[in-house]
Amino acid sequence: MTTELWQLEATETARLVRERTVSAVEVTEAHIARIDAVNGKLNAIVVRTDEHARAQASLIDSGSATGPLAGVAMTTKINTDHVPYVMDNGIAMLKDNMSSMTHKCIEGLLTDGAVMLGRTNSPSFALRSHTGNDLHGQTHNPHGKHLTPGGSSGGAGSAVASGMCAIAQGNDVAGSVRWPAFCNGIIGLRPTMGRMPSGGTNPNPRGLSGMMMSTQGPLARTMADLRLTYSAMQYPNWADPFWVPMQNDFPAPKSPIRVALITEDGHPMDDATKTAVRTAGRLLEDAGYEVEEISPPMLETLFSMWLRLGAMDVLLGLVPSLPGINDSGLTKATEGMLPMFPEPTPQVLMKALADRDMMFRAWNQFFETYPLIVMPVLTKPFMRMNEDIEGSEIMAPLWDHLRYTVNLASLAIPSLAFPIGNHDGAPQGVQIVSHSWREDLLLNAGDALELRLGKVHVVDPVW
Repeated sequence: MTTELWQLEATETARLVRERTVSAVEVTEAHIARIDAVNGKLNAIVVRTDEHARAQASLIDSGSATGPLAGVAMTTKINTDHVPYVMDNGIAMLKDNMSSMTHKCIEGLLTDGAVMLGRTNSPSFALRSHTGNDLHGQTHNPHGKHLTPGGSSGGAGSAVASGMCAIAQGNDVAGSVRWPAFCNGIIGLRPTMGRMPSGGTNPNPRGLSGMMMSTQGPLARTMADLRLTYSAMQYPNWADPFWVPMQNDFPAPKSPIRVALITEDGHPMDDATKTAVRTAGRLLEDAGYEVEEISPPMLETLFSMWLRLGAMDVLLGLVPSLPGINDSGLTKATEGMLPMFPEPTPQVLMKALADRDMMFRAWNQFFETYPLIVMPVLTKPFMRMNEDIEGSEIMAPLWDHLRYTVNLASLAIPSLAFPIGNHDGAPQGVQIVSHSWREDLLLNAGDALELRLGKVHVVDPVW
């Protein structure tokens, strides 16, 4: 069977372009044709950049542009500044809001030679667990029309999974890289907050949630591609007050790394979820890790953390703005969440910050013994399209099923979402978590899983 250029790994594409076996223009045209073929079904890419891509590819072929990602097809997200494109954040009132500068993580991808193929869809204000908005419409999951592609980087996840691009830029304040990676059966990395430049581009101040929990992150189909993208996105940005020029390499451990598996926590957890976690543990054990089913401390405190930290931003900032934003999905999703939020008082916030401080201490000590934790992304097999706008009686259990993914962002530590098979056609997966700055441990664990499970391949929409 002939492999099409749009099916190749980013690393293989870059090699072929570097060796002049194929041209960057050929790779770009192949991806444009793939977008033409499948994006009508998926609506993952909502701004086409064909002519810019062709011009950029021509520069690479002429030798005027080089880099480890030269010729590789990438996409960027509609909530991230990228000149000369609109940064509309999925909101009609911002449909003409031109980016004033290019975000540094995107600048890093371009500097390394990646070719921009389009802007990917995101829910309004990137605040839903499903990707859809009244400006650009609904994005679909190539694995099934009944499945959500996740949010908020759902367009990025769907585009990577279906071969419209090899790599994608996303961002994560409550799971928005890891969750779409899980939904679409690909790999996503939420780095330690501060590892990637995140703030310092948009002139407007960020809310507390953004300052404490938001980070950029890559999505890809293979670990080698994820590593290249992760490296490129670590672009210096002193305008971001939280950016840290931290090392990536650490001394190799002198003894086998111990891994904690979370399979019980007193909340509903489907057997398919437990199977995925235990499968990851078994494969890591085969790779030489020491694996034990044990949970870290203060899980109940963790499970309420995002709502407590985000109460002021959502209740005092977002809710009064909903009439002006005028997005039906965001309004319904927010209304479904409102009963779960505590009162946005200084006392609630101060208690949440104190609890967060104690969790940092407790988890840091736990990581001393278990440097890796394998936990669920979603504790049921899948989320339906638009399940998050079916009312508070649906939203509350859905939020509980997302308890690890959403709340983990509040600790600002790194997490790798990795696919582990499927259940009735829906991709399954886990997230692997480690101490701040120890993305190297996560990437090595991902390599071990990929070696034993095989690489993720492009999927065609199943309908």
